[in-house]
Amino acid sequence: MTSRRSRLVWATSAVAALATVVITAPAIALNGSDAPSTLNFTAKINVGEQAGCTGALVDPHWVLTAATCFSPDGKPAAGKPAVTTTVTVGRNDLTQTGGSVQQAIELVPHADRDLVLVRLATRITDPAITPVRLAATPAGEGEQLTKAGFGRTKAEWVPNKLHTGTFTVASATDTTLNLNGSETATVCQGDAGGPALRTVDGTPELVAVNSRSWQGGCLGTDPAETRTNAIDTRVDGLAGWVKEVANRDRTTPADIDGDGKDDLVVQRTDGAVIVHRNLGSSLGAGTIMSTGWSRWVDGSDLGRLYFADMTGDNKADVIVHGVDGNIHVRKNLGTSFDGGTQWSTGWSRWVDGSDLGRLYFADMTGDNKADMILHGVDGNIHVRKNLGASFDGGTQWSTGWSRWVNGSDLGRLRFGDSSGDGKADMFVYEYATGKVFVRTNLGASFNGGTLVITL
Repeated sequence: MTSRRSRLVWATSAVAALATVVITAPAIALNGSDAPSTLNFTAKINVGEQAGCTGALVDPHWVLTAATCFSPDGKPAAGKPAVTTTVTVGRNDLTQTGGSVQQAIELVPHADRDLVLVRLATRITDPAITPVRLAATPAGEGEQLTKAGFGRTKAEWVPNKLHTGTFTVASATDTTLNLNGSETATVCQGDAGGPALRTVDGTPELVAVNSRSWQGGCLGTDPAETRTNAIDTRVDGLAGWVKEVANRDRTTPADIDGDGKDDLVVQRTDGAVIVHRNLGSSLGAGTIMSTGWSRWVDGSDLGRLYFADMTGDNKADVIVHGVDGNIHVRKNLGTSFDGGTQWSTGWSRWVDGSDLGRLYFADMTGDNKADMILHGVDGNIHVRKNLGASFDGGTQWSTGWSRWVNGSDLGRLRFGDSSGDGKADMFVYEYATGKVFVRTNLGASFNGGTLVITL
């Protein structure tokens, strides 16, 4: 299996001549032993059809790996991976069953290190798969660390088992560790992003993530190359960054305080709804307006939250869409939301934006109250008018949008006022081309659309 390549700038011209040998993204501990089951937080990452890396589950929803797994320069774009990426967690032997195999849906690269957090499509709920904790203290010179990876070995191009090897810390910088390997421990293609671990009171602790190596002794490497040392990216002290990313799960712009400017609403994975007030040129520190919604985060199969002005007072309320299909509105009280009233029933098949359709809430009529937009798997778009405490039977506004349902990889729809007339228009974003079109709200339909930007 081939791997992405990372570039390394060397301090001296003598070493620079070796750059083409050093730059490959690593894979597995050469001749290392099979990994114990305690390392089942280690992830096998397949980036498209040709590239493979290793990572570590650091949160039930996130895997940490090397940024160079996704971009040669170590600077992948934040958001959806450019190519389909599959992550296997909790399966040290890939020929066996068990664990979790799912798609990666988001990348969050670190600002100045060869690191990226990879968001899984669903949370890991298997109690047997425990995320590894990040180290709080750095590794010291002479300390021995265990490295794990699914990459190439001395004799195998694409091993099916997770392997480990012992490395010794030679030196450190503010962001990296220089590790010495041995004849039986080296880092090969496919090991990029693999964890370097210490054990504290019997529990593995993540100290660093593999970045690059010389790959001496790895299958396919020039036999004249004998160096087995590696360079890893330090992660000690980054637990706060991981927590911040993991806890900001879903963000929504909405005017919470009624000043005419959208604030930032954050649904955290711990169930809290945090509002960061729009201060004009910055956002406030954030205040908690509600708690106890962890099971709704992500539009999981237990339901989904939306934020829109349902009462016409210019302040966004919370729309709670339950897995039971019922829709409740919790009125914005300024610093919290009330207990809610039921507005509609029978929408269970729409929860999650499932393959049966998707719901949106926006003011389509210009009366200052958000209406309900239904986007069916048949591609038809219906608008159900806000009647104050319920919705009407709805009218069809548009057809032919079946390929856009669910925000599939063919595109995504959004609704917002583009023209300033108080009525929400339809934004059409094509993933394949990066083009964004606005289809103007004509009162009971949309016009043919205008290209506004190519991203």
